[in-house]
Amino acid sequence: MGSLLLGLSFLTGYKPPAENISLLLGPLGSFAGWLALILFASLTIMGLGKMSGKISANWFLSFPFGIIIIVAVMFASLWFKPSGMLMSGAGRTTMDDGRYIRSVEEYKEYLSTPVVSANVPKAPEGFDFDAAKSLFDAKCNVCHTFDSTKDAFKTKYKKTGKIDVVVKRMQAVPGSGITTEDADKIMMYLNEKFQ
Repeated sequence: MGSLLLGLSFLTGYKPPAENISLLLGPLGSFAGWLALILFASLTIMGLGKMSGKISANWFLSFPFGIIIIVAVMFASLWFKPSGMLMSGAGRTTMDDGRYIRSVEEYKEYLSTPVVSANVPKAPEGFDFDAAKSLFDAKCNVCHTFDSTKDAFKTKYKKTGKIDVVVKRMQAVPGSGITTEDADKIMMYLNEKFQ
């Protein structure tokens, strides 16, 4: 059954999310996780069955009621938390103006609004953005693929105006080959053209 599920993942066009992830380890890890979940659930059910066999008739109903109460407390905590159902004005992502993002459309709109880093100098007149992009592609895909970190870059650095922080961090990595002049060009490209 496991080999069938593993084979199906490849037949359905499975592709690893990044180039440095093994084509085989992803589905194997997923399969191992599901197998562990099923095994744990089976052991739990067996244990509960043995336990309920030892409980006297007076305690028979207290066990299911205990589970129902635990589940009810969990749902209540989800319901009443700030981003829960009753307080729907709150959300997980806060925008720069203090409002909360509550939908996918709002999140996409938030990501598409350009933010310019104050710590990055403005590109001079006639700056060659194509050459800067080529430099960025050559230097910033050496240790990892940029595609594997693009989302984190957009949300953690680009949207918060901290492009200089991440570029200087990459420049400080031994063997990066990023000079101060290269770093300035890359920052200008990322600041003004990368979306």
